[in-house]
Amino acid sequence: MFIENLKKFINYYGEGRKLKLIGFSLLSLCAGLLEFIGIALIYPFILMIINPSLLENTGLFDKYLPILNNSNTLKSSLIIGFCVLAVFIFKNIFIIFSLAMQTQFISNWRRDLSKRFMEYYLWAPYDEMIKTPPSHKIYTITTLCSQSVELFMIRCLNLLTNTAVVGMIVLLLLWKFPIAAAATIMFISICLSLQNKYFKKRAQELSEKMVTSTKEYNEILISNTENLKEIKILSAEPYFTKEFDNIADTSAVYYFQFNYFNAIPPYIVEILIVCSLLILGGIISVQNINNSATIIASFAVIAASIFRIAPALNRIQSSIININAGRNYVIALNQEYEKCNLKTFKYNKNISKNRVDFFRKIELKNINYSYDGKTNVLKNISFEINKGDFIGIIGLSGAGKSTLADIILGLLTPHSGEILVDNTKLNENNFSEFRKLIGYVPQQINVIEKSFKENVAWGIDYEKIDEDGVIKALKASQLYDLVEKFDEGINAKPFIGSTGLSQGQKQRLAIARALYRDPELLILDEATSSLDVKVENEITSMLNNLKENKTIIAIAHRLSTLKACTKLIYMKDGKIVDIGTFEELCGRYKDFETLVKLSSIK
Repeated sequence: MFIENLKKFINYYGEGRKLKLIGFSLLSLCAGLLEFIGIALIYPFILMIINPSLLENTGLFDKYLPILNNSNTLKSSLIIGFCVLAVFIFKNIFIIFSLAMQTQFISNWRRDLSKRFMEYYLWAPYDEMIKTPPSHKIYTITTLCSQSVELFMIRCLNLLTNTAVVGMIVLLLLWKFPIAAAATIMFISICLSLQNKYFKKRAQELSEKMVTSTKEYNEILISNTENLKEIKILSAEPYFTKEFDNIADTSAVYYFQFNYFNAIPPYIVEILIVCSLLILGGIISVQNINNSATIIASFAVIAASIFRIAPALNRIQSSIININAGRNYVIALNQEYEKCNLKTFKYNKNISKNRVDFFRKIELKNINYSYDGKTNVLKNISFEINKGDFIGIIGLSGAGKSTLADIILGLLTPHSGEILVDNTKLNENNFSEFRKLIGYVPQQINVIEKSFKENVAWGIDYEKIDEDGVIKALKASQLYDLVEKFDEGINAKPFIGSTGLSQGQKQRLAIARALYRDPELLILDEATSSLDVKVENEITSMLNNLKENKTIIAIAHRLSTLKACTKLIYMKDGKIVDIGTFEELCGRYKDFETLVKLSSIK
């Protein structure tokens, strides 16, 4: 399971990184080898100080270090001592360098994962994105991407490095003290395996609970912050406070338990290390009972080995626990990769060169659309939008009005039918060009905490903003009078979140944002539904002025807006019932009159 998830993760997200991962593996082996050499040199160093004859009799100097053969004890000891020091200095510099490279590698990997999913969410087809709630997207980009790398991949690298260090030191001990080391290693292995069996299972359970609770926590957090107004209106603060407190308490419990279990193993390892020291020391002392110099040198090597093994074992234990925890995040991220089909997903940042002009009319022919592939929410929709039209789309909730607007905007692709602009068929190659001709005004505008200028030219680099165009758009939307009240003019920043403007001013800002790009076609998606009658009449009057040189489509319920339209499209159950003026439709259909009354548009 572990290997399978690791392979998937590297195959999915390791493009261009596989060689680096191999490189880090080799660096880990080198670090372990340097530990081996450094600790191995301690033994002859101690013997040289205590009893040089023990080394001279072995022929070690003749074979490996002839420079020491004719040297006095002090000189030889100093040379070996400097060799030990040099190895340890080089080893630590090497490890610090490797750690810096590894940290940068992991940081960049986490960044690239977040960018990859954000790019997908921004560039993927709109009809795919609306199937996934915003909280899930945020959870993927933040939690899944970061935890998959930090709890899983970085721990895998740490596990490899520390295993290499421990492995090399164990080889040294087995080479130098075979019987004592073998007995000690067997004892530690049995104890650690029993420990891991329990902690691994418990950590896995807690990890699964943490993943679930974190996701629920994010969902509730986003929901509560986005719906503060409704919560207060309903006086539902106690309910949502209790709901958030419950999930926050649950998350805190799992967080505590997981980190508590993660903190215990080092202390168990410390006890095992002390036990191993006693076992090693006892066996070596018995084997060399008459040779105090060998015993001291052996204990020096053992002490140095234990000094390096203890923290390495702690890190191995911690890595194993975190890998088991991180595996759940990796599984979830791998599933998101497969769900989004990122392997084959490609996006084109280049602007289409297939120009689309709108001089005469837009034709919708036999448009059908279904969200689930089964039930059509738009059924055989056909009508024309002539240049200069002010078209209103009306119908009960669920009639398909907003879906139709999304089709015209190119956010949704019809399952059948076609859209023609001056006899040019719209497709994926030219829709981006057609969208340049469209200005869109939503019901709720996203007001950013920046200047009027940046709010109007939202989505454009600051240095590329046309200030004259901003002023022109603000005047056309009848918002410039407000701007003039500020000394900074269009550079004023009166916004705190979405506050600082009235609802009517926000809608004017939304219209200004749409007009800044000088669109040929202006689409309003129930943009006046939440306004009072006075403000709605003012905006309708403004739209009447705009229709002289703009084509306007408005999804509307309010009487003043409907009466201002040159043509109304009456929809019901995903179909166009009729097309005509307000007076014509009122005269033809009783249910249209009822709709007008139900919508409170008097």
